[in-house]
Amino acid sequence: MKEKNISTRDKKNIFFILALFLTITILGSFLYRSYLISIYSGTVLSDNWWIALNWIKNNTPECAVIATYWDPGHFITGIAERPVVFDGASQNSLRTLTLEGNFTEEEIKNIIGIENFKIKRFTRDGKQYINVTTARIQDIATTLFTDDEEQAIKILKRYLIPNCNNTMYYIASEDLLGKSQWWTYFSTWSPKTKTGSKYFYIPIYFAGTTKIENKTFYLYPLSRQEIFLIYEKENELEAFLQINENITRIKKIIYFDQNSIKEKTYEKYEIDGAIWISPDKKFIIYIQKEIVDSLFTRMFLLNGAGLKHFEFVKNFGGEVKLFKVKFE
Repeated sequence: MKEKNISTRDKKNIFFILALFLTITILGSFLYRSYLISIYSGTVLSDNWWIALNWIKNNTPECAVIATYWDPGHFITGIAERPVVFDGASQNSLRTLTLEGNFTEEEIKNIIGIENFKIKRFTRDGKQYINVTTARIQDIATTLFTDDEEQAIKILKRYLIPNCNNTMYYIASEDLLGKSQWWTYFSTWSPKTKTGSKYFYIPIYFAGTTKIENKTFYLYPLSRQEIFLIYEKENELEAFLQINENITRIKKIIYFDQNSIKEKTYEKYEIDGAIWISPDKKFIIYIQKEIVDSLFTRMFLLNGAGLKHFEFVKNFGGEVKLFKVKFE
């Protein structure tokens, strides 16, 4: 059989097709990544955010400071026209407080409500002063992470605008569920170890029901071997995690009974964490034990229930929740 030679022109055409295919593949890969980023990245200006920001603009004093994580900062200053603790341009900025007196580091910690700070002592007009410098991102991250309202109030006080009647509002928003790994990391970041700890809210969606010992359970699969089970009886719910054949109880469960939020903690349990159940039971959120009682959990998932210094003001589509900070 006579061997068929490939002409130079055919070679060029084949090379062109291969190059075009590779270009489309690479470009498609980048476009797909961009698509994923556009869906799952930070705060976007949804209808709920738009309504919330305009409500703030029309219903709060012009000097009212809005506290939240840095991502929506430019939206708040641009649309709501209110000052913020920090935004994308100032997320790495520091905050310096000047104290008159010769305080110990322990006394300073009690005053400002945070452990990580730098101090510089100086004398002026015969009096002793201390400049205390902290990172804005760690300040706000700590107010999200802590379960101590008094600690959060000490931190937030330093960001008030003078002569504005201590007016501050706090936004707890849905995007901060997915960003918990970052605000918990910055809150726990140590200058000694140069690292922090990350904690998560894990959403799991409803997949059906099953019967175990004549009891009906709602199923929320975490993996092929791990399934969260929710058992309902007489308006009370229990939560379990099944791994293969082993079933273990979750320590705490948070659920809705009509329009009220209920919490139940079990003395006997195997997993120290909590399950939050949506009102329609279409999904649950597993909360790691370190953030079960965090102020963000209390504000966003429990609408501020039980909080003294964070007064629930308004809910915007379940995505943006606004609180008024009460310093007294």
